[in-house]
Amino acid sequence: MPFYRRDLRGSSPLTAAGTGRPAPVGSRPAASPARPASGGSGPGYAVVDLETTGLSPASDSILEIGLVLVGADGTVERSWSTLVDPGAGVDVGPTFIHGIVATELDGAPPLSAIADLLVRDLAGRAVVAHNARFDVGFLTHALGALGRLARGSVVPRVCTMELARRFMSTPSRRLVTCCEVAGVEIGRHHSALDDAHAAAGLLRHYMAVGGRRGQGPVAWSRALEQAAVFAGWRWDAGAARRQEALLLPRRGAGVPRADLPG
Repeated sequence: MPFYRRDLRGSSPLTAAGTGRPAPVGSRPAASPARPASGGSGPGYAVVDLETTGLSPASDSILEIGLVLVGADGTVERSWSTLVDPGAGVDVGPTFIHGIVATELDGAPPLSAIADLLVRDLAGRAVVAHNARFDVGFLTHALGALGRLARGSVVPRVCTMELARRFMSTPSRRLVTCCEVAGVEIGRHHSALDDAHAAAGLLRHYMAVGGRRGQGPVAWSRALEQAAVFAGWRWDAGAARRQEALLLPRRGAGVPRADLPG
């Protein structure tokens, strides 16, 4: 999303859904290093939310990643989040929006140090976000610059913001409003992981509404088919396993949502 977010859901950087235990390292197919790979951790969806220093993928940097891996039926499989070091001398931007201050980034990995892990968990999945143009734009630019995405690739994606008015009556497509209308739980503070979980909840809501309507293939299923054959991602499986230990979730709460009651 263009505007910004903590992970207090567990002490382990990578957890299997509902267990609180580290996800087994060998639980996902691996790709050969230094060549295009497919399959990744799919099939399903990778719901992502980013906190960034600003709005431009070309001139701004990622500060936090929240990733929720969801099966084709909408079931949450596992999730992780981490702060990201944007580099020496880079201003963190609007702290009043994302709540991140420079000192919190001490010990956080740069994106290059976790890129294989991130791409491994994106590969084979349709990328979902609330305002996917923003989040996927940042991912495309940053991971392309690191050689983890083939030049000119169009990442299969689903935007829960763009789909909102197709599956519910809402006065606004903002994440908080959509969640309120759909009855989806959303954290009281902006954080990348909380907002990714909220977007995953919206996707499940859309699936349920589409199922009741008896609709055939819709946006998310088409994206799933595209993701299954997408060969633009590149990653090193061994590096991805090692990078799991580098994740540094946000330690405190994010900025309170002023538009939530209480």
